[in-house]
Amino acid sequence: MAPLKIMKDMTQIERLSPVARRAWKRLESDFPLWKAHLDTRDGELEFAVPAPTGSTADHLVAFSHQNNLWVRFSPPHMCYLADDEDELVSLIQQLTTDQILFKVAMKGDEWVETTLARPQEKSESLPGHSVRFVSWSGKLDR
Repeated sequence: MAPLKIMKDMTQIERLSPVARRAWKRLESDFPLWKAHLDTRDGELEFAVPAPTGSTADHLVAFSHQNNLWVRFSPPHMCYLADDEDELVSLIQQLTTDQILFKVAMKGDEWVETTLARPQEKSESLPGHSVRFVSWSGKLDR
């Protein structure tokens, strides 16, 4: 990496909030193969990793917004707030190994809620509602 690029990266990291800076360092150390996906956008952390071929997740994105850390998949409504960088890393590890999935409940075109679920969880829904499960690999989607 060119020295100018390293200096630019360090300046970007230094401008992040303390929460985002700690998350950056954890993501960099816990996911070294994905280090190239670490970036900043509008002074916030953004870590966007392309999903495997055939997955409807499209990307896994970890990001900061103000002093909060979030993880999401690209489709609408698939976003989850992490308590801190430890939970963020744990969620990414579990999502990318299909130990947990995003579960989105809708009433027609209206979003109702987003939660995380285990793959074996039943897809029961209230009358007039639909539930969608999306996994990182795409193999457990329903």
